Amino acid sequence: MNNRKSVFKVLPSVLAFLVLCGGCYRYTPPAPDFEADVFSSRPKSEQDNLLKGIKILTLNMAQEIAVKNNPNYISVYHAVNAARMRYYQALNAYLPEFTAGFNMNFQGSENYNRHNTNTIRSRGFTTQTGLNATWLIFDGFIRTMDVMSARESWQAQRNQEEDTRRILMRSVAYAFNDILLARGQRAIAQADMEFQLKNLEQTQLKLEFGAVPLSDVLNFKILVNNAIGDQLAAEYSYNVAVYSLAVLMGYPDGKLPPNIDFPPINADTNEHVSTVEVYLDIALNNRPDLEYYREQVKINQYSLYAAYGAYSPTVNANAGVGFGTSAGRSDSEVGVGVTSGGSSNSYANTPSWSAGVTVEWVLPLEWRRAARVQEAQANIAQAKFNVASTWLNVVEEVRAAYDNYIQNVRLARLYVTTLELVTKQRELVEEEYNAGNTELTRLNEAQLKYVQAENTMINSLVSVQKAIAQLRAATNTSPIGDRVEQAVDREGPRP
Repeated sequence: MNNRKSVFKVLPSVLAFLVLCGGCYRYTPPAPDFEADVFSSRPKSEQDNLLKGIKILTLNMAQEIAVKNNPNYISVYHAVNAARMRYYQALNAYLPEFTAGFNMNFQGSENYNRHNTNTIRSRGFTTQTGLNATWLIFDGFIRTMDVMSARESWQAQRNQEEDTRRILMRSVAYAFNDILLARGQRAIAQADMEFQLKNLEQTQLKLEFGAVPLSDVLNFKILVNNAIGDQLAAEYSYNVAVYSLAVLMGYPDGKLPPNIDFPPINADTNEHVSTVEVYLDIALNNRPDLEYYREQVKINQYSLYAAYGAYSPTVNANAGVGFGTSAGRSDSEVGVGVTSGGSSNSYANTPSWSAGVTVEWVLPLEWRRAARVQEAQANIAQAKFNVASTWLNVVEEVRAAYDNYIQNVRLARLYVTTLELVTKQRELVEEEYNAGNTELTRLNEAQLKYVQAENTMINSLVSVQKAIAQLRAATNTSPIGDRVEQAVDREGPRP
C-alpha cells in the first residue's frame, strides 16, 4: 500500500518533466549583434571572429562559411524541422486518446412550509473521478493519407532547403568573382596611371627644352586624372562586392577585415565540359526545385485519397472507468401540527466502467464531399503542370549556362591573344613616339586599346568563373555544403 502511495506522489512530477522536455526545441539563436539598434556599440559575438587567422580567402572557404552562417539558409533549416514535427503530429492520430477528469460538487437546499411552519434543510457533497479512452479504428484511411501528406511535405521542405543552398552557392561565387574583377580593374587603372605619369614626366622635360608643345603636357595630365577616376570607380565596385560577400557569409560587421586577401583570377581557358545532354540528365535528377513540385503532386494525390475516404463510415472504440462518491445530510425542524423532527445522513460510493464501439456514417446526400474530390483533382492537375513548367525552366537554364560557359571560354582565349597583340603594338608605338617618329594621338590610341584589352580580358576570365558557378547551380552540383546537416546541428549553426 505504501508503494502505491509513493508511486502516485512521483507520477505527477514525472509527467510534468516529460511534458516540459518534450516541448523544448533546442537551438542556438542568432548572434547578439543582430539585436543591436546601434551598430557601433553592438555586442560582439563569436561570429565576428569567423575570418580570424585567414589571410587569403578562397571561393571554397567563402562558400563553406556561408553554409554555416548565412541566416536565411539556417532559417530554412529550421523550417525543415518544423515540417518534421508536423509529420510526427500526424503520426499521433494512430494512438488512442486518454482523458482524465475529476469533478467535485456541493449543493444545499431549504424547504419551508408556511402552513405548518415545518422546515427541511438538506446538504450534499459529490465527487466523480474518471479515465476515458477513445481510439479511432477506421476512418476510410483519412489519417493514413494525412500522415503520408505530412511526410511528403517534410520532404518538400527539405527540397526547398536544398534549393536555398544551391542559390546561395551561386550568389557567393558571383560576389567573390566580382571582388576579383574589381581588384583586377583597380590594378589596370593603377598601371595606366603609372604609364601616364611616366610619360608626363618625360614630356615636361621635353617642354622645358621646347621639344614639345604645352598641349602634350596637358594631354598626359588629363589621362592621369582619367586613370585616377577609373581607380576610384574600381575601388567602389570592390567595396560593394565585399559588402555583398560579407552579408552572404553572415559576417556581422558587414565587411571583411582589411587584412583579407584574395587569390588571383583563374586564367584557365580550356573547356572542361561534356555534352549538354549529360548536364540535362544531371539537372533533371538533381534539381531540388523540380523535386519540390514533384512532391506537391504526391501531396495532392494523398489529399484526393483522403477526400474519397470521407465517403466511408468511421469506427471508434471507447472505454472508461470511474469512481463517484456522495455524502448528504437532511435536517427537519418541528413546527405547528408536527409531533416529531430529526436528521438523517447518507453516504454512497459508485464505481463504474464502460466499453463499446461506435460506428457512424454520414450519408452522401450533399455535394460538399464531391466538390472536395474535384478540388483535389484540380490541385493535382495544377501541380503536374507546375512540374512541367519547372522542367522546362531547368532545361532552359542548363542550356543557357552550358552555352554561356562555352562562349566565355572561347572569348577568353580570343581576348588573351588580343591582349598579347595589343601589348606588342603599344610597345612599338611608345618607342616610335619617344623617337619622335609618330604623333601623340597615336600613342594615346595605343594605350587606350591596351587598357581596353586588359579590361576585356579580365572580364572574360571572370565571366568564365561565373559561368562555371552558373552551370553548377543549374545542375545542382556544387561541391560545397551538400546538405545543411553537415554545417549545423539541432542546436543551431556552429561558429
